[in-house]
Amino acid sequence: MKQSLIKITSLAFGSILFFAACGDNKENKDPKKALADLKKQQKELQTKIAALEEKNGGKDSVRKVAVFVTSMQTSTFNNYVDVQGKVDIDEVVNAIPETPGIISEITVTQGQHVSKGQIVARLRAESVDKGIDELDQQISFSKILYDKQQSLWNQGIGTEIQLLSAKNQYEALLKKKQSILTTRGTFNVYSPISGVVDAIDARVGQSYASPINPPLIRIINTGKLKIKADIAENYASIVKTGNMVKVIFPDIQDTLITKISYAEHMINNVSRTYATYIPLPTNAKYQPNMIAQVKIATYQNPKAFVLPASVIQKTEQGNFVYIMDENNKAKLLQVQIGNTYEGKVEIISGLALGEKVVTTGYEELNEGDFLVNQ
Repeated sequence: MKQSLIKITSLAFGSILFFAACGDNKENKDPKKALADLKKQQKELQTKIAALEEKNGGKDSVRKVAVFVTSMQTSTFNNYVDVQGKVDIDEVVNAIPETPGIISEITVTQGQHVSKGQIVARLRAESVDKGIDELDQQISFSKILYDKQQSLWNQGIGTEIQLLSAKNQYEALLKKKQSILTTRGTFNVYSPISGVVDAIDARVGQSYASPINPPLIRIINTGKLKIKADIAENYASIVKTGNMVKVIFPDIQDTLITKISYAEHMINNVSRTYATYIPLPTNAKYQPNMIAQVKIATYQNPKAFVLPASVIQKTEQGNFVYIMDENNKAKLLQVQIGNTYEGKVEIISGLALGEKVVTTGYEELNEGDFLVNQ
């Protein structure tokens, strides 16, 4: 019986060597695929050998193999969509005047912090200023007439109509001045937001009315940053507003857990992607256009059995793992796998809590081998 098994074993491994030799003669055969095919053939032959040995009374001696086993415990399995994103500015605006004109003064410098409504430049407004000066003279004269008319009225001299007329003329001039001052304000360039002056491409004497290369004073709010990440359209049904994300900044070695604040609903016709936006907390480390690795959670199983994908033995009959049974012997156990991510696989069924799975040294195992746990 023993000689018969030796012949079977020799014939089996002789076949493997024959196939390997044939594979070497095919110059275009992928070495990795050839190795995988040979291992698969070896595994199937080992399984047949073990079955024959068991059928014919077992081996004359039991092989001892040093392995490492992992006792199965539940853990959280997460599946992610990995994309690259970049830090984007939530608020970036150009400061422009209400009335086009010629710059007479630039009041800020690049890198300066400004407040919303602060004047960053002034435009020439000589005609308006001249009109204000003339109006001030009229107001001054009208005030004198009104004060004298009030004094005469207090002495019982004059009529009420004369007093009211002087008062009305004075107040009308004050309102007119206020209106002109409002117009004068349109010749100032104000910052529409609070932030930092990021760029100044303007000079005194340049006109905002020019259609070619008009003046530019750009303000950005670095306190409101976000990450923009483009997602392929085939993920449109699973990557949505509210998905949990892990954001990794490799350059500054920083990681944060947050959520997608908004996912666009329109697919770009050219790139076939849609944009997602992730808000960032205020932090001086984050800079506009900084690259980030974005891992978007699409699946989570909080009570999963998780194994390295490499330990799964794939055969025509299904997926198997080696376990150490109660007699410390190797046993193939069929399992059903779920999602796979970064070399880890989710086991849906086939394993029980505390099951001892061989995770190191499984490559040359046969069923029935005596296992020595390291």
